[in-house]
Amino acid sequence: MTINKASILPSLRLAFLAALAFVAVACSALPVPGVVGTLVVVETRGGHCINPPCGSRIAIESDGRVHEVAPETAELGTAPSDVMAALSAAIRAADFAAIRSHPFTGECPVNFDGQEVVYEFSRLGSTETIASCTVEVDPTVPVFAAVEAALAAAR
Repeated sequence: MTINKASILPSLRLAFLAALAFVAVACSALPVPGVVGTLVVVETRGGHCINPPCGSRIAIESDGRVHEVAPETAELGTAPSDVMAALSAAIRAADFAAIRSHPFTGECPVNFDGQEVVYEFSRLGSTETIASCTVEVDPTVPVFAAVEAALAAAR
């Protein structure tokens, strides 16, 4: 029996492309390497709402899962692996001492029906907390920009 290489080649290419697509889809759901659990919790406090207390807690997990943990529990979506890799890298690289060196000097928005935002970053087995009424939160700082990107990508 003689095998016609010209007739097998398109089938092999198709099988290869199908396997490559499968690997790409499977890898997009993998967690960020070396990181397990919650990366960030974003809490909002205060504000003017019908049924106080006002606010929420949203967790961003290392596998990209974004969910509200308070006042209700709700799945908000999943951030893609590239966004999660950027968030993880931004948390590892963040200089929290430098971030804290810029104190908030205005009047906290909770004093006039606005909201304070508190970020809890998990890093190296500890938690770095940044509260917007204590520290001037600059949205252009990579760690805060990466949090916003993950939240936006999950919705």
